[in-house]
Amino acid sequence: MKNIAIIAYEGCWAVSVFLAKDFFTIVSLLDTHYSLPQSYNVEIITTDGAPITSSSNSLVIADKSLTDKQYDLVIIPPIEGSKLKNMPRGTELIIEWLKPKISSNTSILCLSNGSYFLAATGKLNKTVIATHWSLVKPLSGLFPDCQFISHKSYLRKENIYTTGSFEAGISVLLSLVARDKGDRFSQQCATHLLISDSGKLNLILPQFNNHRDEKINEVQDWIHNYSSGVVTINKLAKQFNFSERNLKRRFSQATVISINKYVQEVRIDRAKKQLLATDKTVNEISIDVGYENSSFFSRLFKKSTGLTPAKWRKND
Repeated sequence: MKNIAIIAYEGCWAVSVFLAKDFFTIVSLLDTHYSLPQSYNVEIITTDGAPITSSSNSLVIADKSLTDKQYDLVIIPPIEGSKLKNMPRGTELIIEWLKPKISSNTSILCLSNGSYFLAATGKLNKTVIATHWSLVKPLSGLFPDCQFISHKSYLRKENIYTTGSFEAGISVLLSLVARDKGDRFSQQCATHLLISDSGKLNLILPQFNNHRDEKINEVQDWIHNYSSGVVTINKLAKQFNFSERNLKRRFSQATVISINKYVQEVRIDRAKKQLLATDKTVNEISIDVGYENSSFFSRLFKKSTGLTPAKWRKND
């Protein structure tokens, strides 16, 4: 069982604390459903083990205080941007507690400006850090030796994950669960997060977003939105004012995958979610994700997963 710490501190956003806690509750429920051993032990920790008051004046109850206990993952929620210049009591204790973990095997996930705490350690100087676009200037002013950039998803450097949104934080958690428990289990978690509308389920393709090319991020967003239609290099090049050659080079350089392969990955990922979250037939899903020939789709799906769509759906 892996140990996870969610750091709560005065003025932090309670929604991010409970979002992380609820995510792992879903994992726990799925473990129980499939008669699996519990995978994670999750603790909300504060500097002294006492409750804290969040930005919304909600009370967050702690499970433990900062100790020498070893954690596999530490999650740091953000604070209201206006408070960055006057951080709350206990900030220095958290910073000191984090210092040895940066160079350890502990994974650290910073949600938006939660990266303040890592930047303040001085151990991320010259490091590119993802954050929300509105926080780039204030964080850069506080930590000029760090390179804060606006990023819709997340950036990873070794064991450090920095994000530009809450959704990106969920993408990181899904990728970590996929690493620990397999892709299908992670897909199950995703469907439980947004079960009401499978068409809006977030993609679990974060490994292709770990780059700084904003223009290619726009291309990826477009592919996510229109992958069910005809997607060609020529069409994308015209849409984003690239030459075809330059688009292919820049896309593969940023994502380490070709455009055609990426479109296929997006479609297969969307199909996985529909197989788990809907009662649609394989043929209907094939058409929905962009393949008119369901036999061709099934072959691609099996090549990607090792199972036919029907077997993948029933593989409980």
